[in-house]
This record gives sequence, C-alpha cells and structure tokens, in this order.
Amino acid sequence: MKLDRKFVGAISLIVIVVAMLAFQGAYAVSGPADEAEKIIVDDAVIESIDNSTITAVISGSEIDLFAKGRWVVISDEIEALPWIEAMKYVEPGDAVVAMATVAKGNQTGDVLLGIKQGDLILVRPILLKHCAKHHKHASSYLSFRGTLVETKENYMILERDGHRVIALANGKWIEAGGEEDVTWADVRSEFKPGDQIRLFYHDIAVFNEKFENLTGIKALIWSYSGAILDLTSGTTLSRK
Repeated sequence: MKLDRKFVGAISLIVIVVAMLAFQGAYAVSGPADEAEKIIVDDAVIESIDNSTITAVISGSEIDLFAKGRWVVISDEIEALPWIEAMKYVEPGDAVVAMATVAKGNQTGDVLLGIKQGDLILVRPILLKHCAKHHKHASSYLSFRGTLVETKENYMILERDGHRVIALANGKWIEAGGEEDVTWADVRSEFKPGDQIRLFYHDIAVFNEKFENLTGIKALIWSYSGAILDLTSGTTLSRK
C-alpha cells in the first residue's frame, strides 16, 4: 500500500511525526522508495561523538558519519530531539548503525540514519519514512492483539508472532469504572508483562526487514479514539 499523506500529517500531536515533517539537514536521503536499498545496517564500534558527527569503525574502516539534524529517541520515552540533545544518549562502544552515502551537489558524505545501543534506539525521521513498507489507516477501528513486553513513559512494547510492535499510549484516557480522566502515567502500572493486550486504533505503519534488523521493531501503532484492553487483568482504557 502506498504511503498517503495521513502517514506524515494526520498525527501532528505525536512528536515523532512532527519530527518527520520538520526534518532538515545538510544531507538527506531523498527520492523513490528504492532509495531505501542504499541504506546499510551494520555492526559498529563508536569511537567518538561530537556536535555534528560520530566516528565509528564499521567493517574494519574508520568512518565519520554526519549526525546533525532531528532525531527520534526511543528509550524510556519517545522524544523528538535535535542531535545536540540526542547525542547525550549515545556512548562510545558497540552499536548497530544504519548509514548511507549520499550526494549534495558535487560532494558526497556518509550520513548516520540510525543507532541501536542496548535498549536505546535513535532514528532519523527520514528513516521511518523510507523503511515503512506500508501504512494502514481506518476511519473506524483497526484491531491488534499481542503480548505485553514492557510499558514505557508514553508507549508500550507488544509482541506477536515473534515481532515487536510499539504502540503509543500518550494522551488522556477514561478508565472503566473510574470517574476522572487519567493519563498513561496514572495507569501503566496496571499493565503487566505477559498480559494479553487488545488495541482499537486508527493507524499502523509496518516497517521493512532492514528497519527491524536495526531496531528490533516491526510496526508502530498510533491514533486512538478507541480503547486499550488488558484481557488478562480486565483493565480497560477508552480514549478521552
């Protein structure tokens, strides 16, 4: 399915898509979907980090990778940050990186597109766009069921058929049986690893194998006016 404008515009309240819309940099991977074939994912040893680049050893060669620009940081929270702030999460040492050699005018440069280091994931918004195999949107509800792996500050990680899925959970909710609005922070402790979760949502982006190899994430779910149901505990959240 071809990506439509909803994938890059309909969720402006979600920081990662705001970052995608705002992406600017000295280099950008641009062009049709087959540009994604130029993206390389490989093991690396990060040697140094500065305000615009990282230096890493990849396949035995030392390479300077341009890193300045906007980033989506996935750790305890999903945030959109400029490199000057995102770089603080990265440490020298082993990592998996995504990179591409791209041209600007008559010059070429090696550009850092993503990093995975332990539980930390950093990706440029443009990598989300290029690695999305398809996006599905429904004006009514889509449904997804999976096993809860972990809850985070504004999202949860689910697993189904051996693949991991990020489901955003930001915003205000109404908990069944309650009288007051709640936030995800108020109720996330009621959701336990191993619980069976069912989601009713509007949008899902499914990523290609290259993105999954880098991040361990197969899909992203967002945009609720439906509900989050914990089928194990019975906790039910309806979108405010």
